[in-house]
Amino acid sequence: MANLYVALMHFPMKSLKGGVVATAITSLDVVDIARSCRTYGVKRYFIVHPLESQRDIVHRILEFWLEERPSRKEAVRIVSVQEDLEGCYREVTREEGREPVIWGTSGKKGLPYPRIDWEEARRYLREGENPVLLLFGTGNGMAEELLSACDALLPPVREKSDYNYLSVRAAVAVILDRLKGDEG
Repeated sequence: MANLYVALMHFPMKSLKGGVVATAITSLDVVDIARSCRTYGVKRYFIVHPLESQRDIVHRILEFWLEERPSRKEAVRIVSVQEDLEGCYREVTREEGREPVIWGTSGKKGLPYPRIDWEEARRYLREGENPVLLLFGTGNGMAEELLSACDALLPPVREKSDYNYLSVRAAVAVILDRLKGDEG
């Protein structure tokens, strides 16, 4: 069985005007996604930001939840704050003794990258040997350089819809349920 890791990426993201930006940390993403990850047995939830000031915000949020909200302790303990994707990759490789497979997510249809369908992804998580590092973007989605670093992309949550702009918190919850929801 392949262990699943989740990374919430804040750089490189697309801006509204098509440029590449770093997005801001959102406190709700820190705790709500940690709760979803813990619920679905994700081994580690990475929050990735290149700016130290933004990573410090995450540490303060985690400190609050660990000290003031003990009921959330179990969820926020799986959070790891990283500067970049390479840090996530190294941590997973160190923990697992194997390099992870990287899957990406996007709400956009028809991107020119390898795809993995839901059934194949579930089968890999049940039967695969290497861990999976699942990337989620913020802002207006992951920049091309990040998408091209993925071994495969999962299908958009609402692939046939003409409106597909879920919050990242909602997308993480839906995707984790599609991947692992029937495990028991």
